[in-house]
Amino acid sequence: MGWTASLDMGSEKMVMALASGEGSVCHLKGIKIMASQGIEHGVIKDKEKVRMCIRSLMSELMKDREIEVMNVALSGAVLRIVERRIVVPIQKKVVEQSDLFRAEQRCIDAYGGGQDEVVDILPVGYAIDRGEMIADPLGRSGRNLEVTYQVYLADYDYLADIQGLFEGSGIQEIEFYPAVRAYAEALDVERAERDFALVDLGAMGVNVVLFRDGMLEYEAHLPIGVRTIDTDTMAAFALSFGQARKLKHEYGQALRSICKNKKLPIPDTRLTLESRDLATVIQSRCEELLEGVIFQLQQWGFDVEDPVLLTGGGSRLQDVDELLRRMSGHPVESAAARRIQAPREEVLRTPEYLVALGLLLCARQEPKETPNGIGEKIVRRIGKIFGI
Repeated sequence: MGWTASLDMGSEKMVMALASGEGSVCHLKGIKIMASQGIEHGVIKDKEKVRMCIRSLMSELMKDREIEVMNVALSGAVLRIVERRIVVPIQKKVVEQSDLFRAEQRCIDAYGGGQDEVVDILPVGYAIDRGEMIADPLGRSGRNLEVTYQVYLADYDYLADIQGLFEGSGIQEIEFYPAVRAYAEALDVERAERDFALVDLGAMGVNVVLFRDGMLEYEAHLPIGVRTIDTDTMAAFALSFGQARKLKHEYGQALRSICKNKKLPIPDTRLTLESRDLATVIQSRCEELLEGVIFQLQQWGFDVEDPVLLTGGGSRLQDVDELLRRMSGHPVESAAARRIQAPREEVLRTPEYLVALGLLLCARQEPKETPNGIGEKIVRRIGKIFGI
């Protein structure tokens, strides 16, 4: 039995998951979460603290199991994203998988050498003979295939440092992915019946991603996250950071108009505050965060009838979905991982788990032999870093 593990290293939470694969089915065997240490704004600042967190999670989750691959998510703070258009001749006048592999390899080769390494590439559009953009070119006839890629680059030394955190663990391979790849896999974007946007309300930032026609179309990272609610609450009521966080987690509401007024105990004191006063502070900051999301969706021409899926720790705030619904006019739902079998359904709907669950489904694709017998072997995208 092959074991795959995943790791999502957030600024506040670190999540590790373990799964076994049998055929096309992914069976979740365990998932653990703990407070992050040594990470600031998505960047590793203290390697020893991060190493201790990883070892703690592995000791609880993996025990004596032999892990074939560990898929690790990289935050937007350590990734450089560029767009690249690649044109390749269609070898047999009809687009086949081998044409897509050649385009992908040409894109990877374009970024060989230097300090940056290719972490991942995602196609965001295809065209035949400079025609209109299409979502699926397979089977289309023409002379030239044009592919527009979103290319994710990361610093060679930073990736090597992360690999070093697993030294002595016995894990056979370490693979890196951007969070958007994990989103796409977790939500099974290729089989989606409708266009949708995903909004990940994180502690240090908000990710906004638009999927159309089963493909990534746009993504954006807004550098202000829900931790600002804690600092606003601290300032408004002269509290410590810990007190503000506890109030948000236990009593936080994002809509003052439907908040029933009552006295809330301030943690570690005999004092209280009004629940509507707390809701006013939270709603003010949430509106600011969501206005940035809505502006981005409007810029992308996202149809108001299509849904927005919420995830991330900030989506736990009571009524934040209703606030977004009222502000945007979009139907708003909670994101849930698909294509994974878990002992409990609620695990697949836990906002903090989405990236780790999606990573379990990520796999580097190796091209197969083409019908004419010419083997087009594409080196693993990250292989150049570690000599794999």
